Amino acid sequence: MAVEPKICVWSDLTTEHLDVVFGASTNENLMSVLADICKIEDSENIKNQILLEFYFHTIQFAKSQGMNYAQTSSFFTIMKLVHAMCTSTPYNNNKATFTYFKQLLVKHSLQRPPYSVGVFNVSQVQAITDYALNTYFRHFDMYKYAFTPKVRVDISFHYDGVPETPEPVAEPEVAVSPEKQEEVEVEPEEEEEPAPEPESDEMRQLRDMIQVAMGAELKQLQLRLERLICDQDTKISRQVEALEESIGLKSGAKSPGGKKRK
Repeated sequence: MAVEPKICVWSDLTTEHLDVVFGASTNENLMSVLADICKIEDSENIKNQILLEFYFHTIQFAKSQGMNYAQTSSFFTIMKLVHAMCTSTPYNNNKATFTYFKQLLVKHSLQRPPYSVGVFNVSQVQAITDYALNTYFRHFDMYKYAFTPKVRVDISFHYDGVPETPEPVAEPEVAVSPEKQEEVEVEPEEEEEPAPEPESDEMRQLRDMIQVAMGAELKQLQLRLERLICDQDTKISRQVEALEESIGLKSGAKSPGGKKRK
């Protein structure tokens, strides 16, 4: 489902927040300020640590580019929205997230109110794009792994000609009156367990057939999954390269996969 980009100046960081952010004298002080602003309380939680470091480096890049308050606020929220879209699903949405990122940049680089605002100039758009590709989108899978629930697949097999094993049915409990219960409570006699019946040749053959069939099925399934993962990685790399060319990246800029364009 496509997400509509919006103008996000002052959405997360106000001028009062930025006074404190730009006034932080040390990295530790800046991390503490960002934790207070973004309401990150449990600093021992690994997700919160990753998120806080992500916010920290976003502000550090804004400072290194000499961004003013409006540009810093817009850039911070753009990266925050990109992260929210990345972690909105455990499935791959690399292409959709990068498209959303570009739309947000356009929304803040053209002065056409009320549709867009000219917060960033052309050189800043290029610098922000390079930064996002070489940092966030390069580690896109890591963020998705850390912040999205894991998907578990339960596999069941059905073989033609083999009857399904019925589920065990619990026996209904019978209410016993206290008088009869006293009569029933006697020393239980130890019953000898019947000796297990020897396995017939037909059952042995059936068991061997099932084991062989399950082994073959699992092997084929593993090969198909490995092939699918390989094809998906190749497809993503090609899509990202095409996206980089469509926005006219500089020669030598790195893609989300970390490879340089030739």
